[in-house]
Amino acid sequence: MFSDRRDAGRQLAARLHRYSGTNVLVLGLAGGGLGVAAETAASLGAPLDALVVRELTLSDGAPVGAISEGRVRVLDEAAVRQAKAGDEEIRGLERRARADARTLGLRLRSGRPRRPLTGRAAIVVDDGAASRPVLDVACRDARAEGAARVVVAVPAASPADVDNLRTVADEVVCLLSPAFFTTASDFYLDFRPVAEADLTRLIVRAAEYTA
Repeated sequence: MFSDRRDAGRQLAARLHRYSGTNVLVLGLAGGGLGVAAETAASLGAPLDALVVRELTLSDGAPVGAISEGRVRVLDEAAVRQAKAGDEEIRGLERRARADARTLGLRLRSGRPRRPLTGRAAIVVDDGAASRPVLDVACRDARAEGAARVVVAVPAASPADVDNLRTVADEVVCLLSPAFFTTASDFYLDFRPVAEADLTRLIVRAAEYTA
């Protein structure tokens, strides 16, 4: 059990201590993941950045994939066929979702570009295992940006999600993975949403003591 996202971030850092002092960048998934990642990065003395991924969701609420603020998209072709979604509808979803992701990324970084990943190890952090397409896209995005190694770090996830993550990441660090897993919030005493202004402050504060 974690008291809050900061506690989860510190506990993750203890399992990632071998990356302290190395050429690493901690990437927090925009939202609660960034709250965890900020504490992990601080404990490791590593730089922090946000990674924005948006789910592709049809008008009826059916998820069909995810897209990053970069160049990466993962589409669930079976879900698209089942929903009978046309190419134009999917392209429209992609345009809107990517524009939204890029806009949010710029706001979180106060207009600054993403930190370079080339040759670095990327530690992708969430506050729990997000939907499979989201973390899949996050890992692929880091790889596309030049990461030499991709590590996924989550406080809690189901065994099935951990197995899936191992197919897209070089390493998966998960502190709690019980067979009875339902939702990540079950493992936090405080799982309140994190306001965008607070996320921006986390990035600004991290930039003050890392390069």
